[in-house]
Amino acid sequence: MNIIIGNAWPYANGPLHLGRIAVLLPGDILARYHRMMGDDVVFLSGTDCHGTPVTMKAQEEGITPLEAVEKYHAEFQRCFKLLGFSFDIFDKTHSDYHKEKVKEFILELYKKGYIYEKVIEQTFCENCNEYLSDRYIIGICPKCGEEATGDGCENCNGEFDSSELIDMRCKSCNSKPTLKETKHLFFTLSKFENDVKRLYIRQYGWRENAQKILKRYLDEGLRDRAVTRDFNWGVDVPLNGYEDKKIFVWIEAVMGYLTASMKCLEERGEDYKEYWEGEDSRIYFIHGKDNIPFHTVIFPAILAGLGIKNPNLRIISSEHLKLEGKSFSTVKNWALWADYVCNKYNVDSFRYYLTLNSPEDKDTDFIWREYINIHNNDLVNELASFINKVLVFSRKNYSNRIPSGKMDQNLKNDILNLYFNLGDKIEEGRFHESLIDIMNLCKKGNKYFESNKVWNLLSKDPSKCKEVIYNCIQIIVNLSNLLYPFMPNTCDKIKISLNLGEGIWSFTEKKEGIIRECSILFNKIDKKRATEEVIRLKEKKI
Repeated sequence: MNIIIGNAWPYANGPLHLGRIAVLLPGDILARYHRMMGDDVVFLSGTDCHGTPVTMKAQEEGITPLEAVEKYHAEFQRCFKLLGFSFDIFDKTHSDYHKEKVKEFILELYKKGYIYEKVIEQTFCENCNEYLSDRYIIGICPKCGEEATGDGCENCNGEFDSSELIDMRCKSCNSKPTLKETKHLFFTLSKFENDVKRLYIRQYGWRENAQKILKRYLDEGLRDRAVTRDFNWGVDVPLNGYEDKKIFVWIEAVMGYLTASMKCLEERGEDYKEYWEGEDSRIYFIHGKDNIPFHTVIFPAILAGLGIKNPNLRIISSEHLKLEGKSFSTVKNWALWADYVCNKYNVDSFRYYLTLNSPEDKDTDFIWREYINIHNNDLVNELASFINKVLVFSRKNYSNRIPSGKMDQNLKNDILNLYFNLGDKIEEGRFHESLIDIMNLCKKGNKYFESNKVWNLLSKDPSKCKEVIYNCIQIIVNLSNLLYPFMPNTCDKIKISLNLGEGIWSFTEKKEGIIRECSILFNKIDKKRATEEVIRLKEKKI
């Protein structure tokens, strides 16, 4: 099967925090799982380089937008690598390849009649001599009376049209803007309502939030959207008369899924259309609920306009992860940064906790005390303890080798069924449930080892002792497969110890071989660290 897994592209306007990582981690889990299944995978993402958030961040830091892009793109690449994300391509929307392909797509849509010209009135600052995006318009919120910007009020979370702001002013110079006519290009989103409706009817395995939001858009009716904007940072418009404008980030950024996959597959010598519209293909989009309309409405309409019909789309749209009861906020300095986690803690431990506490169907909360308890109980007392005592016993009593034995048929059947059941759950985005099932196998192995009292069996019934240890080793072998999409670094250590090579998503039996010493998988974390981390967070030392 041909698989494309598209993770949402983070804006080049700040470092990555765990709120973002929790939403994007499912992409890597899916990519690793599908590779183990033998599928041809393109796992892609990149840096979203254009738009107001990037220029505002650059202005704040006293650097150019290009410098901001290069800075954060490099930081994203470094952090994702440390977090174990196995991208096939991590591109950026400011690359020459992306910009040229986007211009080709815009021209194709224009020639097909899906993009048209329209004159509109837009907020304009005479003093700055420029049209203002919503983020550059400030005033008083019409709902709560506090200061807000044209794209919403942070105080009351109210949403409104920028024209509704009281005492509207330009954020840059504080002067009162006016309305001025300007010509723009628009995309005929309304023409693709039936295509989007078919997608909604055919959807499989989508989360409830995506279904509800898409239905709301369809009930309200799809409206045409501006393709261009008066801006000086972005992709040039490939049509005469638009030299002073750029392509709106909402349309060119989502095209990154296409351009990145095309670039990756060109290098492999493959046809991208076999992945986007082939009968034996599937596309996953991994993102937060804020981005649902772009992935379920806008991008499918663009694909239809470009002649890419009926792609097999699966939407993995997460809710929000909070931090100690509050929403992540870079403005208020309430965040847990990815680089801090990677430098101070075991990355697989965080991958485990973020998956177990994943905001799959509701908002969840990262609690330091809970994280440390789960790390110590699940990863140290259960997983690491089980693997260590089995391998140490084998090395000590069977000359560093796997003892001869026979697989218990009931245990083998249980593990076989686990592969089948977990495969379905992972493909449907039920990662939390999958991880619980895998850990239940680990707990079962632990109980099996302890209840058989192998130290007594060693002298009383050496044949049965070998049988028990042999079965425990087979549990470990399969745990290294089943856990690999979730905790790859940990599983690599296990595979090295047992000389397993690359794992596959299928029951595996290792009948003989040398057992090397396994490096420590997880160390206990002192519970005092929870208090220290919360104090550090409250003191804004992040």
